[in-house]
Amino acid sequence: MLEELEKLFSGIKTADSLNGLDMKTHHWFRLEDGEIIGLPANQLNERELALLHHIGSPITTPTGSSTDTAWDQLLHGEKMTAELTENPLYDFGCRFIFFTIEGHVKPEVFREAMDSLTDHPLACLWFTKQTGLLVESRHAESILYEEIVDMLMYDLSVPLRLFVSPWLHSVKDASEQYEWLLTAYRQVPSHSAKHVLYFHDAVPQLISILLPETDRKYIAHHILQGLNKDEELLRTVRMYFSCNQNLTLTAKKLYIHRNSLNYRLEKLTEKTGLDIRKFQDAFALYLALHSLP
Repeated sequence: MLEELEKLFSGIKTADSLNGLDMKTHHWFRLEDGEIIGLPANQLNERELALLHHIGSPITTPTGSSTDTAWDQLLHGEKMTAELTENPLYDFGCRFIFFTIEGHVKPEVFREAMDSLTDHPLACLWFTKQTGLLVESRHAESILYEEIVDMLMYDLSVPLRLFVSPWLHSVKDASEQYEWLLTAYRQVPSHSAKHVLYFHDAVPQLISILLPETDRKYIAHHILQGLNKDEELLRTVRMYFSCNQNLTLTAKKLYIHRNSLNYRLEKLTEKTGLDIRKFQDAFALYLALHSLP
């Protein structure tokens, strides 16, 4: 990969670690084989820079606390430091919050907004100007992101999307789990209706994404039985799932009587053979919906 890039750009630099990287003159990336390279900023246009983000992980040097730096080093496989292993803040574990900002916010403004949510400081790492990672330590009062995301977006004046990982029991295995969770975060569609997506909510999406396209096609075909061509019924099913299978709330959101909703669900059973009120049938239907192209 490096040889190919050298044919396109002159002045490429390589580095053994994150220490001393010149972030002003070069854009730095970590390739799949772990090699760290820097490409001259004055040779890259916006399109080329966007393409490079697909062949390597962009590197930004942490500008916050020493804890930020320690996390950056740990997650990129450089070293485990006492800053993390001996820090009582992480005695009960941690979790990752991957964020996507749909607009421009100064890093210090974003950091201040996030730190206001908890008495315990969050580590913050940036991937690009709009994406990055927060590390939350586990304490009695966890941050309920779905309850505060609207307030955050109002304060920051930009749309914000969060992907929240499960709790990790130990810092020591965080690096290995981070790699898989980062891949999961990148696989989840950015157009999800939810501004806060928890890992367990994304599992059906991830399963359908990881399946080969042919398998997804057949699952959708055999489970949906043409449901995707009935817009009213399809909208009803999706609303039912978005309301956590609450019939009363679903009817209210659809502006219909509950009896009308029951009639539609009976129609669904006739069409697909599935009773959406049963767990296994509901899961199969939910997975099939996420398998649609």
